[in-house]
Amino acid sequence: MAAGNLVSLSASYGTGATLLEIQGSDVKQLWASDDVLSSHYATSVYRDGYLYGYHGRQEYGQSFRAVELKTGKVQWNVDGFGAGTVTLAGDRLVLVREDGELVLATASPKGFQPLARTQLLPAVIRAYPALADGRLYLRNEHSLGCFRLR
Repeated sequence: MAAGNLVSLSASYGTGATLLEIQGSDVKQLWASDDVLSSHYATSVYRDGYLYGYHGRQEYGQSFRAVELKTGKVQWNVDGFGAGTVTLAGDRLVLVREDGELVLATASPKGFQPLARTQLLPAVIRAYPALADGRLYLRNEHSLGCFRLR
């Protein structure tokens, strides 16, 4: 994820997350930690100074959290949320959980605020959905679905 001259990287398997500041050809590490945001297969999203993403390995029951970008401070955490993908649509988080549940939430550092939840497809969903013109395109191993979100 890139925001201006800041680049955030995250990976699982003991790597963790880091924030880099790039000025021309100089690169400065601002923070690094495996305890902040250890993304297994879903890329975090950025809004207004905060990262929103999954922490931990998929098979161990990931949490979902908000992290202050510049400091690496965890603002809030939802333990046992499970694996999935996160897409930012305006000020909304579009979360598609591996079990096929869609969760719409406000992207806010004040806390996890789900607005709606529904089951869209049966598990297992690991592919990133596509969002276009208010429609969410989603697939599992056997089905492809299109859902109107407006």
